[in-house]
Amino acid sequence: MTSAAVKGWWQRTRSATTAENGPADHFAPDGLDAHAATLQAALPLALAALIAFAGQLFLDGDTGWHLGAGKWIIANGVVPTTDPFSHTMPGKAWTAHEWLAEVLMVGADWLAGWGGLAALFALSAATTFWLLAREAFRFLPARWAVAAVGVAAGVLFPFVLARPHMLAWTLLAAWTVIMLRAREQRSAPPLAAALLMVVWANLHASYIFGFGLAGLFALESLIENPRDRRLLGRWVVFGLAAMAAAAFVTPFGPSDFLYPFQVSGMKALAVIGEWRRSTLPTDALFYTCLAGLLVLIAKRWRTMPPLRLLLLVGLSVMAIMHARHQMLFAIVGLLVVLPMLNPAAAERPSPQRVAWFWPAVALLIAVRLAIPYEFKEHSSYPLTLLAKVPDEIRRQPVYNEYSQGGPLVMLGIRPYIDGRADMYGDDFTFRSRDINRGDMVKFREDVARYGIRWAVLEHDDGLLPKLKREPGWRVFAADKHATVLVRTN
Repeated sequence: MTSAAVKGWWQRTRSATTAENGPADHFAPDGLDAHAATLQAALPLALAALIAFAGQLFLDGDTGWHLGAGKWIIANGVVPTTDPFSHTMPGKAWTAHEWLAEVLMVGADWLAGWGGLAALFALSAATTFWLLAREAFRFLPARWAVAAVGVAAGVLFPFVLARPHMLAWTLLAAWTVIMLRAREQRSAPPLAAALLMVVWANLHASYIFGFGLAGLFALESLIENPRDRRLLGRWVVFGLAAMAAAAFVTPFGPSDFLYPFQVSGMKALAVIGEWRRSTLPTDALFYTCLAGLLVLIAKRWRTMPPLRLLLLVGLSVMAIMHARHQMLFAIVGLLVVLPMLNPAAAERPSPQRVAWFWPAVALLIAVRLAIPYEFKEHSSYPLTLLAKVPDEIRRQPVYNEYSQGGPLVMLGIRPYIDGRADMYGDDFTFRSRDINRGDMVKFREDVARYGIRWAVLEHDDGLLPKLKREPGWRVFAADKHATVLVRTN
């Protein structure tokens, strides 16, 4: 197919889109539109407030080892390249690719403890939802914009955890908006936007997806403008600048590009909750959104830009295969679908911005910092129980369940395993799971191999009842969250 034929096909697709949707908005306005600007500001503020004052942020043990890593980095002035924490893998190569997020988390913790962390992640959420709301209110009447952002938030809320991925939401949303605006204006992204990669590549491995987005929209631009060498050159320069920022302004250099692919290929991901497949009824809202997307595709596939259709299908498959990719589906999927729902609305300006939004966010953060945070302990964070363990025992090798490793790192206790499955590897992670289910043969082997002197276990661990009956072990302390056992020989 010649370049002229490709361009003609692309223009016919765009013309068909306009013909189907009409030159004017096909969504009828509603009474809420008079308050669109206020709603556009109030919605992300309300969602951020829920995150700031809800207890969900600290349900994941990984928060602990991220804080431990951040403190180590600040204390030593370097980003570690080998494991400084565990007693089972000391000195093993480790890519601390989220080091910047970990330093930010430690800064928030130093400012106001758990409340400081809640404030940090609430600020990130407020910015993310503000970006989503700004685009939703641009393309949809107020009631539909509120619904769209609300549904996206519903998909995201199960992943509201005090971990680096939440900080990356803001960068993902901003990057996607920049790419879409560039295509809307039939231009390339501003070169300064490539600097986002300096932050993103040091914050979270999802920056690799950002390159995929940029490449897709650059290809879309090339198909639409095959002879515009100047435009193509601007996309190439932007891509090279972004790659240079990610490759040479990180502690690990270009080799870090391979890290996300290495992790995604691990077999041990099957035993980590967030890497599970999306299933019903657990992920009912996601599948409801997916069904709506399929209806939209079935109705308009002939007029959808082919590469964006491919992107939406890819996001859907990724989210089905691994639940954690529902975050990409919710943020990128919403931003990509919005122009398809109401193409003519791209010509109208966004609702007027409300001057009080950012002062209100600042007030929310100040209130969160001022009010002491009541941390609710649970099985992954039996902090009161661990405080009862004497220092002479805490300094000795411990056996712990996977999710409890992070809090141990946070407390300065060397764990048997923690949430860094990429560092521990497939074999060790599967071995840990087998032991936790009650494999006493492997447990005894590891007690001898690593000199384990005590253990901390959740009450539903299969190992706990067996270890209580094991000669040479006794219960040291227990509460409603966990049990600590020590060796007596």
